[in-house]
Amino acid sequence: MRRAKSGPARVLVVGDVHGEFELLAKWSDAVRASHGPLDAILAVGDVEPNRDEADAAGVRSPAKYRKVGDFPFLAAGLLDLGAPLHFIGGNHEPWPALDAAGPGQWAEDVHFLGRAGAAEVAGLRVAFLSGIYSAKITDVPKAHRETVRDRVHYTAEEVRIAGRARRPVDVLLTHDWPSGIAGPHRERPVGRPELRELCERVRPKWHFCGHMHHRHQARIGATDVVCLGHISDGPDALALVERRPDGELTLVEHVDARL
Repeated sequence: MRRAKSGPARVLVVGDVHGEFELLAKWSDAVRASHGPLDAILAVGDVEPNRDEADAAGVRSPAKYRKVGDFPFLAAGLLDLGAPLHFIGGNHEPWPALDAAGPGQWAEDVHFLGRAGAAEVAGLRVAFLSGIYSAKITDVPKAHRETVRDRVHYTAEEVRIAGRARRPVDVLLTHDWPSGIAGPHRERPVGRPELRELCERVRPKWHFCGHMHHRHQARIGATDVVCLGHISDGPDALALVERRPDGELTLVEHVDARL
């Protein structure tokens, strides 16, 4: 699983996985076959790393859509992603279990970044914010998130925490889109103004997000915003960041991966 130390550092960023870790493993293998070894994988939420039925029961979704998914196979070592996975949470996660565990190792080579903050992943400075917006939840403290519905939302304080990330920030991860970037095919506005403000505050090189299951790219100031699709969309759900030996960071515009 571990990559050689020579050559550029590579980090794969993936869209919503929704428990389909076998498919994620296949796409990771395809990316490595085309581009070389990976140092890490970042996920933008709606990962659904359910270890068992109890975790799945804590996911906010209609009962008919709740499933354990493929994560137990990954946790048991029966699937290989090719690099450690670092993820934020979306609106479909086992939030009671994630909140109980807190940031850190969720399984071997699988790490929950947390609700909000900053971390270094494979040499990249990553700021992050888990969850989606709710007017009901925005100003309540974490201790008052009493229901599964409440847990999927971020608070205003968590947005502020993410905004305190020490610059320079290479990557900002959020689940939902920032506002003001939707393509012309959208009939109504999408994205959140506080996420746009967060992007403008931390000024990352890239802002990656998911949630809408649609690939879209835009710019906010000097930041490239890359919205990723569902993992079943293949390359539309993938982005690849490389750090060259001279330290320059680049985004591979078209990930060459085929199953």
